[in-house]
Amino acid sequence: MFRFTKKNKRDSGRVCLHVTAEGTAIAVSKLNGASLDLQHCEFFNASQLADNPDSIKDFIADNKLSGANCSLILSAHEYQMLLTEAPQVAPQELCDALWWRVKDLVSFDLENAQIDYLELPKDSDKNQGQKLYAVVADKSKIAAKISWAESLDLVPVTVEIPETAILHLVSDLCRDIVGTSVLFLDSQQSLLMLMSETKMYLSRTLKYNYLNRMEALVLDLQRSMDYYESQMGKPPCRKVIVLPQQSNDTAIMQNLAQNIGVAIETVDINDLINADGLLTIELQQHCLVAISGALRLDQKVK
Repeated sequence: MFRFTKKNKRDSGRVCLHVTAEGTAIAVSKLNGASLDLQHCEFFNASQLADNPDSIKDFIADNKLSGANCSLILSAHEYQMLLTEAPQVAPQELCDALWWRVKDLVSFDLENAQIDYLELPKDSDKNQGQKLYAVVADKSKIAAKISWAESLDLVPVTVEIPETAILHLVSDLCRDIVGTSVLFLDSQQSLLMLMSETKMYLSRTLKYNYLNRMEALVLDLQRSMDYYESQMGKPPCRKVIVLPQQSNDTAIMQNLAQNIGVAIETVDINDLINADGLLTIELQQHCLVAISGALRLDQKVK
């Protein structure tokens, strides 16, 4: 995603910050051989931060994280993902070509936008050419996030979106050629990704509170799986993985089990990562995106 060139501590782990309306999640990884392990994870809710604005700065100081590499995850209102056919141009010209294709669909000031892209597999559309997602972000909001991280005495090295962060964690769960739906639940904006053989083929944002619109969630999930099979020509989805971890007796898990004709599973990320301690369901629900971002290496880990 959006990277920038700054001196950083190579191979030293990283701090990842994810800000939402509910609060700020922070996850810290440490290098262990060729992989990253989770060292710290904490969630500061919005009311806590209002009462003590220095909570995160104190956390950085208390854990001796000054000068550490930092990843920043954009919030839902700070970017757009737009599906389009891949322009037939040289790689160095791709962003410029994409801009002319999607500029009329961008919802914020065009002069203040920054663009990147996510390539989809070559067989992502059986009827047309290769597709990709243009990722357009508000440049001023990225700059504000970078300045904030620097004010915490961290070294920002990458900015990414929740979709790419989650992929770090779940790709190995989707090795089968048959489809897997990954459903990340969030009260503000849930994410739905259709995957096969560790690759993402389709991503959708569901801009509503799923707790209040479970029927809509079921319909969106079913339609996405149908599109994945009929338009992309992929083997049908046989499993839905629900994140963050849910209890099987919750209303959402029961609703999905009753209305979606495939296996419905949830995942305890303690089973996927190495960490200094067990993560509670509550902590996973607040911090999953930050944890995923913290475990990112240039080469794939875990």
